[in-house]
Amino acid sequence: MICERCGHSMPDGSLTCEHCGTYLGKYSNAALDTGVRAIRQGRVSASTPTLPPQNRRTREYGDYDLSSVPVEGGSASPRRKTAPVYGKSGSSRPDTRRGVPVNAHGRAPSLKHKNIRVHNVHRRNVNWMLIGLICVLVVITAAAGVYVYISKSDSGQRATARRNALSATQSMFDLAANTRDPLVQEEREALMEKWTSVNPQAYWLSGQDYLDVGDVETAIICFRIGDVVDPENYDGLLLLANAYQLNMQDQEAETVYLHLVNDVSPFRTDAYTALIRMYQEQGRRPEAAEMMLQAYENTDKDSFRLERSDYIPQPPQTSLQAGRYEISKLAGNVSLTSPQGYDIYYTTDDEAKLPEEGILSEDGSLKPEEGTVTLRAVCVSGDLVSDQLKVSYTFYYPSPPAPKSSLAPNTYNKCIDVSLRPGAFIDDKRTKKEKAEDEKHYKYYYTIDGSTPDENSPVYDGTPIKMPSGRVTLKAICINQYGKMSSILEVGYKFNAKPYPLDPYQEEDVFTGFVLNKTTIDDFKETFGEPKQVLDTSYLGLAAPGQHFVYDWGYAVFILDGSAWELVRIEMNKSIGNGPRSVGFGSTEDEITAVYKDFGQVRSPNGERGLYYDYPRVGKVHVLEDGSRMIQYSCSTVASNMWVLQYYLGSNGRVNRIVHYYQP
Repeated sequence: MICERCGHSMPDGSLTCEHCGTYLGKYSNAALDTGVRAIRQGRVSASTPTLPPQNRRTREYGDYDLSSVPVEGGSASPRRKTAPVYGKSGSSRPDTRRGVPVNAHGRAPSLKHKNIRVHNVHRRNVNWMLIGLICVLVVITAAAGVYVYISKSDSGQRATARRNALSATQSMFDLAANTRDPLVQEEREALMEKWTSVNPQAYWLSGQDYLDVGDVETAIICFRIGDVVDPENYDGLLLLANAYQLNMQDQEAETVYLHLVNDVSPFRTDAYTALIRMYQEQGRRPEAAEMMLQAYENTDKDSFRLERSDYIPQPPQTSLQAGRYEISKLAGNVSLTSPQGYDIYYTTDDEAKLPEEGILSEDGSLKPEEGTVTLRAVCVSGDLVSDQLKVSYTFYYPSPPAPKSSLAPNTYNKCIDVSLRPGAFIDDKRTKKEKAEDEKHYKYYYTIDGSTPDENSPVYDGTPIKMPSGRVTLKAICINQYGKMSSILEVGYKFNAKPYPLDPYQEEDVFTGFVLNKTTIDDFKETFGEPKQVLDTSYLGLAAPGQHFVYDWGYAVFILDGSAWELVRIEMNKSIGNGPRSVGFGSTEDEITAVYKDFGQVRSPNGERGLYYDYPRVGKVHVLEDGSRMIQYSCSTVASNMWVLQYYLGSNGRVNRIVHYYQP
């Protein structure tokens, strides 16, 4: 294959010329693969060429002169032999530019043109697909560059942050803060995605840039967005608070400062310093002092403590150190003084707020009172309040020793009277005179019925205590002039002497005709007839329904227990049957106490008298508010029901009402 541009011979099937790079595909059609040219190019399959007409005046080299095909019509003029021109390379040169040069050695080398300037015609197709692909790549590359610039570069991030700040409104900040309303969460997420697409630091830096040029309001917007996307940035929030102050928004600045010291970082000093300065400039001296204290406690910077000590009054001083003191041995009241002569407000109420709820110490003294007390006091100078003085005291009066018994605990064959005498302290360091002075104020109370003595028990006045037969426990206490009670003296005796003690009130002591917790409504009606009136009621807080039967002699109360109505209370103002132990209406106090157990204890100062005490078995004579007396017994049944029996005495000293009831 011969290149038409440069005449260089190429192997068959080549697409481009090895010498000049010309595309050879357009010469591969069938028209060029025939004739002498094809033969000279080594194509053995070439067909017979078509010879030019006889009358053709201009002959072309290679058409038929050198062809092996005979000339048609032998009348043609004899062929003129033209001597070939051979170059150094051995190649022939045609006399025209048409045709194909012949290589005598079977290969046509490249022709060398001497002083001939060849003008080549270039034919190239436009590849629009390639151009489109290049354009797309250019656009993608540009977009990637813009994205990298915006998302990665500092200047691009700041530019986006400034655009977000300039388009921000108050409604956007309200939306960003609304985390509870489900109706706006989708819109909020879109806003947050837009704001968080920028590095939070870009907002802080952009706001600082705006501050540098004096655009405080836009700087605040940048800082606020930064606070939304980066809420724990201490330095950024500090810039926001400073910007608020520059914009005369002190309330907002104070809110941010307090957020910094209370929530973000209580250990850094910048916000404390700014707040203290702000409070002082606004004349809020107490708040400034309080902030100094908070700053010292949280940061442990001694400069805040020193500043505060020079700023507020000194705390008050007390004449008595914290501790435990016996009031009778104190020299006087506790005194309070102010080193600078300021007013002192004090309190012993742990809940009181000083100085507002404190007491002004006019004479500078505090009277001690018994008990444990915490004294708090402050000095006040104008609107400045000192630190609190806080001292805890335990003031007390001495308690007397427990009394002593004249009879040692033992078993005796007869009843012996017992006396009481003053006891002694362990390691008692009092002098005889001090002891005698204290003992003059001692007062003794005792019991022999088994109950615990108190100030309502019988008083021992020096008269020997008569002891009953049987087992007896003597209990006694001593109370001094300060009202302090001693520990309890408890001594047990057994006196084997007649008359022996009777039994206390018990479950077997019942009335004829009814029994508590057993008698039903039907049985009661059969015995006592139909009631005059039936009322629905409740009984002593029980959930079970109740019925109240009214009779001429009193009333009876029943409650529903399961499926049966049981008697739980009966009150009689006249006799309806025999009472327990044959006592009842018309009986006196002595007649009733004589049939039940009685230790013989004397009456107490309030007129009451204990008969016996072994809970729940108790017997006692009570004095009512109207001055009348009532004898009451109680016991526990086998079914663990507590029964109470009461005898009420009239003005004549005899029983005129009896109440018998079940105590849940």
